[in-house]
Amino acid sequence: MNITKVAAIIVTWNKIKDVCLLIEDTKKLDLHGISLDIFVVDNASSDGTQLYLEEHYTQITVLQTGENIGGSGGFSYGMKFVSNLNYDYIWLLDNDVSLHHQALLPLVETLEKYPEVGLVGSQIRKLEQPEIIQEIGGYIHEPKAHLKTYFGNSIIKSTAEILAGKPYLTVDICAAASLLFRREIIEEIGVFENYFLHFDDVEWCLRAKQAGWVVAAHPESIIWHSSPDFKQRPWISYYDERNLCYCWQKHKPELLLKRLKLLLPKLIYYSLTGRYFWAEIYLQGLTDFLQKIKGKMPDILPYQEYDLASIIHNNSKILVQSSIYQDICQFPKVTIWYPPKSLLLRIYIWLVSCFVKPVDLVIVSCYKPELFYVNLAKKVYFFSGAGYIQVNLNLMNILFKSLQVFYRLLKIYLQMSILVHKSVAAK
Repeated sequence: MNITKVAAIIVTWNKIKDVCLLIEDTKKLDLHGISLDIFVVDNASSDGTQLYLEEHYTQITVLQTGENIGGSGGFSYGMKFVSNLNYDYIWLLDNDVSLHHQALLPLVETLEKYPEVGLVGSQIRKLEQPEIIQEIGGYIHEPKAHLKTYFGNSIIKSTAEILAGKPYLTVDICAAASLLFRREIIEEIGVFENYFLHFDDVEWCLRAKQAGWVVAAHPESIIWHSSPDFKQRPWISYYDERNLCYCWQKHKPELLLKRLKLLLPKLIYYSLTGRYFWAEIYLQGLTDFLQKIKGKMPDILPYQEYDLASIIHNNSKILVQSSIYQDICQFPKVTIWYPPKSLLLRIYIWLVSCFVKPVDLVIVSCYKPELFYVNLAKKVYFFSGAGYIQVNLNLMNILFKSLQVFYRLLKIYLQMSILVHKSVAAK
């Protein structure tokens, strides 16, 4: 019987627990006629990842990069190493995914049966909501100059229902959370671009399509991955916008200006609601794109994150948005203030709060803020998912920041227009 040789590449940085759980999952895979070797690329973790893995999982190979070169750099490092070895296929895996016991087999069978397919990805379900599909591949959505996922946020469906008689789904892109491909593709199109984080797999899939390969997804291969809803951080927007621009410049330059037009109302809205620090992150990503900066974000973030202990004081009266309720209860001398449910009373309190603030401190979500809250306190903090960011909601400051965002985006738009004209002319 022919044995199909597969090399799995897992990139990690300070996530030893997640990596170990993933390695344990690989032991439960159905491997009919498949020989699977695991390569963990460690981006200089400080939690003892390399030593622990080499001591407890002697069957795997740890590749040490010596520095944090991000997911893009880590996957590229592993791809270059493994491409020189005798493997048929290479399987990219995020370090925090959970695998169904048949996660690999349908991917291998797809590449074995259909020579036109170069890359094939899995059905990704939400780890926090296992009954919900996160995506099964994605496609370019030109009206929004962005990407959309197939079956995103859908209730679980049967494989037959998803495929509808097709052997696989033909897509534009598949996430590197679980992506199997032919080793020769590396020889043909190279490895990931130096994006550090995000959209590296998108650009690589588009490059493979441009080279004539079919990019596919197979729903019978199932993994669970932490939903982006639970992994958002403001600074990630820097990589999203910068790297998306690099993708469009290379593959769809006509979408660059459309993307900026769609960003304008979003960034102005962020500024008017006190989240101008977030708008600045987007603008920095766009500016660095124009300056041809890749890799790790070079500049310090335009905000400082505090922990609860540093922002809460004794005898404080605090209002916390319920969707992000934290460990306030560990502060015994703090009073939690609850807003009234009556709409009329809310309006009355909001009007009075323009002159007298009923609470000392309010904490709202950075992503879906309860805007009614922000006028009620002397100090306002946005919870970013990792810390608390203080903002100045003085009306003049908000208007100044909003005008500043508008001016900077207009300046970027003019610079981008010149770049797009050159890119289209070159094609």
